[in-house]
Amino acid sequence: MDARGASGAAATAVIGAGGATPGGGSAAAPSVSRTFGNIYLAGQSSGSGVLKLGANGLSWKAKETTRTLALARSEVSSLSWLRGSRGWQVRVAIRGGASIRFDGFKDSDYSGLATFFPATLGLPLSRAKQAVRGWSWGEVAINRASGSLEFRTGNGAEGNAGRVMSSPAAARDATAASANARMEDAFEVALGSVSNVQMPSKNELALDFHVDDTAARQDECLVEVRFHVSDETRAASLYESIKSRADTSAFAGESICTFLDMPVIVPRGRYDVDLFPNHVKLHGKSVDFKILYSSISRLFLLPKPDGQHVAFVVSLDPPIRQGNTMYPHLVFQFDLEDAIDARLQLSAEELSNKYNGKLAATERGETWRVFSKVVRHLSGTSLHMPKSFLTSRGHRAVRTALGANEGFLFFLDTSFFFVNKPPTYIRFDDVEEIDFRRLDVDRRFDMHVSVSGSGTGAFLFSNIDRSEFDAILRFLDGKGVPIEHVEALRAGNPRRDDDNGEGADDAAADAMDDDADSLADEALPEEDMRPKKKSKS
Repeated sequence: MDARGASGAAATAVIGAGGATPGGGSAAAPSVSRTFGNIYLAGQSSGSGVLKLGANGLSWKAKETTRTLALARSEVSSLSWLRGSRGWQVRVAIRGGASIRFDGFKDSDYSGLATFFPATLGLPLSRAKQAVRGWSWGEVAINRASGSLEFRTGNGAEGNAGRVMSSPAAARDATAASANARMEDAFEVALGSVSNVQMPSKNELALDFHVDDTAARQDECLVEVRFHVSDETRAASLYESIKSRADTSAFAGESICTFLDMPVIVPRGRYDVDLFPNHVKLHGKSVDFKILYSSISRLFLLPKPDGQHVAFVVSLDPPIRQGNTMYPHLVFQFDLEDAIDARLQLSAEELSNKYNGKLAATERGETWRVFSKVVRHLSGTSLHMPKSFLTSRGHRAVRTALGANEGFLFFLDTSFFFVNKPPTYIRFDDVEEIDFRRLDVDRRFDMHVSVSGSGTGAFLFSNIDRSEFDAILRFLDGKGVPIEHVEALRAGNPRRDDDNGEGADDAAADAMDDDADSLADEALPEEDMRPKKKSKS
């Protein structure tokens, strides 16, 4: 969308979805009231309600909640009739600039309301000009009175065709006036619903919207809008205007700690990470992400078999998005030996009372250790690590491929996790059955995982080293994970015992719990992050 100008108007609102409405259309005296059922507040997930109109004003009450809305006659400045997502809408402009849309009227209701409103409220019901051409370019502007962003399209150039102007200036003025008269409303959004605005490029604006946690599963919600603005100066000005009016209250507070140039594999890039009291901000070269701690569902610390890197995974619900791509997991990758000193902007009282003394004013150590510890305690989220599984080489994961993507599959106490791309989390409770395939091949085999529940589907982990089969079978069988032909596999695996594959060499792993919150020592044992080495005889 090309924002090439600025224009005024009014209103709020955005989206709705299916519905119906009763109502009739007949003349009414000022003392007569009208009632309409199944009317919705456009752009809000309040469900349907009952709208009552009368000489003193109007009122709306939701059917399934306690939500109510009332407007006195003196508060209403104008009334408009326009198409909506559930049929037709009445837009009620309020003195001061704001507006409310009632959605769900029938086309046949117009004639009755066009007579009723002048007789009771003393205001005509005008038909609004709406864009129906499907154009994606036009004018975007901020309506300061209503606190909304308005986008309008139209073609004013045709308005002065054949007219002779006395001067170039008059021609420009007349063209501008005619163009504005011919502009039509395309859409408008309340800036209070905007959670973040950024500029992926000098000519592009990206608006992110708050997640509507009251929406039903079948509801469609607006999550992002992007504008292309041809003029860089105007784009920057529009960005500042939107930013100053967006509702960023959920992301308030002073930065507690900043980690610079953090390596992120998914989504790929290097980000400066700012940790705040209730959210984390990732600042990249072309995109920023703001994530509430309440959206972090799990944390994983996964030592890779190469003995050089550690993956730190942040699982999100709801996921973040960039364009059309959803990211339910963020994957950081740290070098095992890199160290850092992180100073936390927290008072001694906050460290003692709010974080129970689990954080120090300055955290020192390996970057992976410090970063995971600070994120864990600021977010209050459990940190999970591989505990009891070891490969034949003493590693915590096996090398495999998911589809065309090579990576590592980690076996945790209650789940699988595959990194790097796509990061995949599978709970053992969701596994319907595991089928080991190509076991007749000497060097490699495949593991097919059928999943039910929220992750319904199947995953094929291919080209696993044949020497890892015994350890995987013992571990999964010990966890009670359903395995196809498990009796035959057990018979062919005489080394199976009752210790889940844990031996004397794994004494350090015995001290680790799948939920790292239960560790008495906040510093995780460094030796547990490295692959086990066999002693020389």
